Amino acid sequence: MTNIFDYLKWRGDISFNAYPLNEIDSIIFSQLSYIPYDNIVSSDMTIKGISLNELYNKHFNDPRNPIKIGALFPEKKMIELIKSTAECERFKDVRIRGYVNEIDLKHEKQFSAMCFDLPDNTTYVAFRGTDDTIVGWKEDFNMSLFTPVPAQKEAVDYLNEVGKHTENKLYVGGHSKGGNLSIYSSFLANKETQEKIIKIHSFDGPGFRFGFLKQARKNRFLVERVTNFIPESAIIGAIFDTIGKRIYIKSKAKSGLRQHDVFTWKIEYTKLGRALSLSESSIQFHNSLEEMVADMTEEEKKDLVEALYKLGTANDAETLSDILTNKFKFISALFKVDGKSKKTMWKSFKDVFKRYLGIDTKKTTSRLTKHDKEVLQKASVISKNKIK
Repeated sequence: MTNIFDYLKWRGDISFNAYPLNEIDSIIFSQLSYIPYDNIVSSDMTIKGISLNELYNKHFNDPRNPIKIGALFPEKKMIELIKSTAECERFKDVRIRGYVNEIDLKHEKQFSAMCFDLPDNTTYVAFRGTDDTIVGWKEDFNMSLFTPVPAQKEAVDYLNEVGKHTENKLYVGGHSKGGNLSIYSSFLANKETQEKIIKIHSFDGPGFRFGFLKQARKNRFLVERVTNFIPESAIIGAIFDTIGKRIYIKSKAKSGLRQHDVFTWKIEYTKLGRALSLSESSIQFHNSLEEMVADMTEEEKKDLVEALYKLGTANDAETLSDILTNKFKFISALFKVDGKSKKTMWKSFKDVFKRYLGIDTKKTTSRLTKHDKEVLQKASVISKNKIK
């Protein structure tokens, strides 16, 4: 067993009534949450919803109308995923309802969630992770500054609304920021909703600031239901501490950022392939990030987030796809942001070079190649000439 699609071929003929939800099913629902269902799936919590089979055949089985997800996602695999689930016995009758997708530039919020009703009378509440929008990434950065951010508040309200309108037992899960929202909303939900929760799954989701952790850890009932699945060279999942059990998993990808893609994760029948611990590089990144953030004042953190946001939204860009399809405009925008923003970004980038990569931009070592030295030298010259 090597990937999600192998699992669907092997397990796809067995119903949820015969074999309840496992961690691979949970990954699949967390990934299906990234597909845009706008004007297709209703936000109404009280209706029956639409089955995956009907959804695919009516709305996505048309090559003239391709699914557009954005630069961060392997679109071909996502299309294959919804097709495979719609056609297999296990998933085809799963029904989707309660779809919400909100982008709010003013309040810097990107939030999306939906309910998957399973044939065994359980419901999987899926929170979407960060999508292609730049404001979504801004909100992620904001998480490092304060809790709660707007999406976290929205997630609590959403989960309470789900609990209010169903008698089903609940699974709560998500990938990346969706994993963070799954944990946060579960611990802040009302008691009636909490009592319905069977499991909470976070797939490579970032952690939390200490204030929330201290309070949440008092709820042993929910702590025992949380599992964090973290790739062995995690970058996102190594940010801040979290709650509940941690399971380290193997990935076919080598770099930490590429391991964030669940389609690279190794699967062994109904479970993810286990790793013994985080890799040395992931631990180094985590420690370096903690040290860097500890050395920054709250004002410096806010300045950095604002600077990166200004850079990303320059030239009217709204998504990462906008940036990647016009890289020249993005590079030119780097030199148009104000002087304070340039200084903030450069200082932070130098800290990353020094702390995480072991590179001092002022004193490059003999271990660096000639090319590395030239790159750093050019970057230093640019910063001196442009950041004034």
